[in-house]
Amino acid sequence: MEFKFEGLSIYEAFKKGRELRPKEAAIWFEGRQISFNKTDALIDKFAAILHNTLGICKGDILLVAQPNIPQAVFFFYAINKIGAVANFVHPLTPFNQMKAIMESNDVKYAFLFEQAVSKEHEKYESIKDKIFITRVETYLSPFKKWGYHLFYNGKVRKSLKGFTYFDDLSCDSLETETVTSWANETAVILHSGSTTGDPKVICLSNTNVNFIAAHGEEYCCVDFSSLKREGLLSVLPSFHGFGLVMTIHTPLTNGFATVQIPDFSPKAVTKAINSYPMLVICGVPNMYARLLQYKPFRKCKGLKNLHVAWCGGDVLPQALKEDFDKVCRDNGSKYGALYEGYGLTEAVTATILNTHDHHCEGAIGYPGSGVEVKIVDENRKEVPLGETGELATRSLANMVGYYKDEDATKACIDEEGWLYTGDLASMNEEGFVFFKQRIKRVIKISGVAIFPSEVEKHIETIKGVREVCAISIPSKKTGVGIKVFVVGSYSDEEAMRDTILVSCQQNLIRWAVPQEIEFRKSLPHTMIGKVDYKVLQQEEDEKRKINN
Repeated sequence: MEFKFEGLSIYEAFKKGRELRPKEAAIWFEGRQISFNKTDALIDKFAAILHNTLGICKGDILLVAQPNIPQAVFFFYAINKIGAVANFVHPLTPFNQMKAIMESNDVKYAFLFEQAVSKEHEKYESIKDKIFITRVETYLSPFKKWGYHLFYNGKVRKSLKGFTYFDDLSCDSLETETVTSWANETAVILHSGSTTGDPKVICLSNTNVNFIAAHGEEYCCVDFSSLKREGLLSVLPSFHGFGLVMTIHTPLTNGFATVQIPDFSPKAVTKAINSYPMLVICGVPNMYARLLQYKPFRKCKGLKNLHVAWCGGDVLPQALKEDFDKVCRDNGSKYGALYEGYGLTEAVTATILNTHDHHCEGAIGYPGSGVEVKIVDENRKEVPLGETGELATRSLANMVGYYKDEDATKACIDEEGWLYTGDLASMNEEGFVFFKQRIKRVIKISGVAIFPSEVEKHIETIKGVREVCAISIPSKKTGVGIKVFVVGSYSDEEAMRDTILVSCQQNLIRWAVPQEIEFRKSLPHTMIGKVDYKVLQQEEDEKRKINN
């Protein structure tokens, strides 16, 4: 199918966005606005240093590990302009993992975050000829730059003596050619748990990334031609497809700003929404839950500008959605609504989502334009509507493949281009998709398949419960049972335990009723904000001396 960025590179798509509003803000960072023209010039400067000074050429792989700061944007497009491949990694990845990624992914150079390197500077000494360091304060306003330097940088800079800062590089010429005609080649490398749950390295093409951005109007529920100086909140990390493509590439290629928050906090987000006309917010359930617990956010008048908020990465509790929508309405938003979407890194980000035009309670969404969906059985044959099976999708967002893993790629994508997600779902007659569970996370109890997400989703509806995670434990009665970890507000733990058990007994099949409930003040989370059930399962297994 055709789309408006068809055949273009990621950088060329950015240039289309720049043409729409060259003098308007492209990046809003800590109160400073950087225009599309200035952003374009800085991308060209970065590209010239990469190519002319460092000798980087088409096909070279460069690791980028940056928080949400302007350099992440400049590297993204500059690397693409010269035809190199951007390998995005969490900025706080420990040295041993960072080095392993660099070696296994054939990385030529890495562009790392100052604070992260300083924590393990002695270890980084061994590869310092391969890394270049960025500073957070480079693009702050003069006053904030002075304050940041005074507060943070003395000790950090001393520890990094002898390392090379990217700011200190220069080149004789700022001229570089733009690599064209490589739309379907690998342009971005991201890391994920894969469709089977095993860590994989995912290769995405220019077309994959641009396909999502080209459908931005549909996803953001707004006519972009009516925009003036609105922004999209970028608080999700750039090492994740949702953050990189939805909160950076989509706004910039469509002529409006990415509003960058380098370190999430309810205070920082509330301030940004009140300071800049925020059109769209993208986040994960835990982020929205924390925002709603912050009293100033509940009175955030800037929400009146909000068109839509997206939630991905984990199941969105209905109570959380209803509370967020009410807060938006109370603050004057005509359109603001929190919608759930579904995506996986193998298809860049959300391709199935709820919108103002298509939404259904309990559904993860409706296939976006150009996206095909089917539900299949274990033999990959379609099942009747309403029945549960594996979710498969087909679109131009589907990845090139797993890095240097042809067998895993073939197991995930068939010859007809269908991507098998490893997620269980069903679809109704209207085409809405309902998520059930990761296939790898199904718990079999007495031969019955129990989906932990369904247990969690029900318990989250109970008043006072904020967060839940369900895992498997040994059981004398049934061989395997369910244990849940609960975070919430309650005055009487035993009364809360009884309330949860009674509610589960009344609403869930008996095998899904928790045999144990443990209350905690907090739960572990992954780098993108999901509850990390693997950590809890491992802790429990170790406590019970279970060898997996």
